[in-house]
Amino acid sequence: MRKWLAAFIPKYASNRVLLTGYRFLTILGVPRFVRRNHFRENCEQLKETNWNFWHEKDALIENQSEWGRIRFGVGRRLSMRYAGCEIIATYNARKALGDSVSRDNMAEVIDSFEARGAALWGMFGVAPTMIAAYFRKNGFAVQTADGADEAAVERIAQNHKVMIATAYNDKNDIMAQIHTVCITKRTDRGFVLHNAYHRDKSGQYSASPPYTTVQEAVGHISQREAKLIYLIGVKRGGETLCNYPS
Repeated sequence: MRKWLAAFIPKYASNRVLLTGYRFLTILGVPRFVRRNHFRENCEQLKETNWNFWHEKDALIENQSEWGRIRFGVGRRLSMRYAGCEIIATYNARKALGDSVSRDNMAEVIDSFEARGAALWGMFGVAPTMIAAYFRKNGFAVQTADGADEAAVERIAQNHKVMIATAYNDKNDIMAQIHTVCITKRTDRGFVLHNAYHRDKSGQYSASPPYTTVQEAVGHISQREAKLIYLIGVKRGGETLCNYPS
């Protein structure tokens, strides 16, 4: 019975139903006083970090498991380590698209999604459709696809160098949760996952090896049987970047 219940949502609930449910959970944003405290605390905590991606032009965030001191969501147990994958994917996509990003930018992005996008006050991360809304609001060109629409997924993969994918970690077990990553496409390397818990030979978190197709890349988001829910393709637009008002 437990296995059947765990498999029910990924097997029988459509991606559209799941995404609608996620969006519904964002109706109540994180309270303003909590966001203010988090913003101040996150600015201080981020200044103390010295991760290489702050300094290296082409380095993206790969180490979500080390973000336990960075706050996101309501509750002392919640943090970027637990529920920040959508925010990290957003930051990575911005940097991959050529934005000049920094520690302060990350604190601002967290604040933006706490104000508009946090699902159940951050317990379930950020609603994937709100990532697309964030990029549209900030002047980027955005294309989205239901993970079940293989043709639409392939069109995004062909036409975009930067994507954000949300997937079940296990298509047979909702308890394995959902993960969101940035995917970059490089002509000479294929599709590369970022923040997918891949480690290099020295044991450090790193980008994944390149994969031939975006679907193959999604299949390696976890070590189980991952299943694509939603794909966002992002390109630069002509408008100035701004964050949602606090």
